[in-house]
Amino acid sequence: MTPAAAEGRPAILIVDDVEANLVALEAQLANLDCDIVRARSGNEALRQLLRREFAVMLLDVQMPEMDGYEVARLARDNRSTRDMPIVFVTAGHETEESLSQGYGSGAIDYLFKPLNARVLRSKVQVFLELHVGRRRLVGEIAAHERTLAELEAFNYSVSHDLRAPLRPLDGFCAVLLEDYGAALDDKGREYLGRVRAAAQRMGELIEDLLELSKVGRAPVRREAVDLVPLVQGIVRELREGEPARDVEVVTPPALAAQCDARLVQIVLENLLRNAWKFTRQRPRARIEVGVTVGDEVVYFVRDDGVGFDPAYAARMFQPFQRFHATSEFEGTGIGLAIVNRIVGSHGGRIWAEASVGGGARFAFTLAASRAASTRRP
Repeated sequence: MTPAAAEGRPAILIVDDVEANLVALEAQLANLDCDIVRARSGNEALRQLLRREFAVMLLDVQMPEMDGYEVARLARDNRSTRDMPIVFVTAGHETEESLSQGYGSGAIDYLFKPLNARVLRSKVQVFLELHVGRRRLVGEIAAHERTLAELEAFNYSVSHDLRAPLRPLDGFCAVLLEDYGAALDDKGREYLGRVRAAAQRMGELIEDLLELSKVGRAPVRREAVDLVPLVQGIVRELREGEPARDVEVVTPPALAAQCDARLVQIVLENLLRNAWKFTRQRPRARIEVGVTVGDEVVYFVRDDGVGFDPAYAARMFQPFQRFHATSEFEGTGIGLAIVNRIVGSHGGRIWAEASVGGGARFAFTLAASRAASTRRP
């Protein structure tokens, strides 16, 4: 058998200091689709464990120098073999104390000599199938992660390259309007204005795509965070941008969370900007940021704006989804996709509730964020 072929087959490790026992075990397992590796002592078994991966180890308990219990403990202490199934094979009469010692050292099962060949093969076959399935799953996950990484890199590269021609396009349109606007009629100036608006909108779209790409690659660093100062900073910027707006923003005294403050600030900024935008038609608007504590901690941003058709709620967090005309409300349709990705990276989930003309409520969870200092709104 070639090394490549051997590497593709699962293997089992049989450990016994008696050669006849090894021969008997190997004969009973001969019809299984696997490689069978022998070890005649505990030290040799540990050396074999360093050389390759095993689906299961059949380990004799009574051996000189190093018994099976010590081999099992050492195998459990090694990160690469920590999860390998260990089955003790023994001829002795096991007491409650010895069984407890065996399971405490890391064994998951016992087989007693003389061995029943059918039972032995059945049990080993289960471990082989589990090992093959786990290895296949690990390979699929790795392939999926590579594909995602390639897509993210492609998205970043394309988005980055698309920005280059937009700046001179917008710039030259501005120069034309400033230096030669008087030579154009109203229709010509309108057309140039539309070109500028389209270029600026494309620039915003590309910036959002870049943000979505960066968020997908960003590691999550959890820490204890009070979200209220983050909310206050975002609201301050919104008020500075539209000082004439009359918007009441309500928050509790504190909103404690275990999260990545930098990433969750992006979540809050998107949700608050949306709430601010979609309450623009109200002479006096109200936005509430809070938390409910029950089976899980749920943070929310609620507004009394235009709302949306609840039939669209499931699609809101997909990129490029818009439910209002651009002429009515600006935006690229990527912000909520960014929010969804950040919340997902924390192990949480996000959902929306709304009605047409009745405002909207966006709620999200952050895994392991049940903080004692949070309060009910």
